[in-house]
Amino acid sequence: MTTLWGRRAGTMGLGVLLIPLLVLGVAGSRLQIVADPSSWALLGSGALLKCRFDVGGPVDLSSLRVQWYLWEERLAQYDQGRGESQPGASVSEQELERGDASLSLSSVMVSDEGLYKCVVGYGPEQLQGETRLRVLAAPRLSIPWRAAGTDTATSFPCHVWGFYPGDVTVTWLRDGRVLTDATRSAPQRNPDGAFNLTLTYTFTPTASDSGSIFSCRVSHAALAQPLQEGFPLEVTGEGVLGL
Repeated sequence: MTTLWGRRAGTMGLGVLLIPLLVLGVAGSRLQIVADPSSWALLGSGALLKCRFDVGGPVDLSSLRVQWYLWEERLAQYDQGRGESQPGASVSEQELERGDASLSLSSVMVSDEGLYKCVVGYGPEQLQGETRLRVLAAPRLSIPWRAAGTDTATSFPCHVWGFYPGDVTVTWLRDGRVLTDATRSAPQRNPDGAFNLTLTYTFTPTASDSGSIFSCRVSHAALAQPLQEGFPLEVTGEGVLGL
């Protein structure tokens, strides 16, 4: 299979959500385009941006022109048998013969998010389809401190990291009840564009608090359901320095 490579080299890992297709065509024209209005990909994985076309018969590559844009930046093009593109993007010449001008992106980055345009020309005809790529990264969490000393103020941080976009809900709970007086840090940006933050709950336990279940719960667009981790509080007889 002949492949036109561009944007970034990397390993493909598909993470694409197919939305109802948008079919574009002109009355009296043979050329039609079928595009997905919206797609998504996980940060660091691959994405396949769908764009199919129909010329009303077998595809003659010597009459075919294809261009892909992210906003106004051209990522890939194929013009009558010759192709070029930026590192990490690819269009398959073999698939073009089957009417498939889909664009593959390897190792998706936050900067790849945006509006893509697939422009297909065949002979004197030309049509354009659009798809909007959304990048997601699921958060992870850790609770490094799970014990406290009697009558000693102790802080319990819940570290949440590696999520994108930045909208996230983090909550501390005690025995299933939300604790409203936790302190949330400002989100920090990682080099890959993902975010980190910490939600800290501080209180002074007594012996009667031992065994209470404390949990940190995280809700985010990349999660099908909230992520939650909990532990039974261990209260010792001596003071324990919280983190």
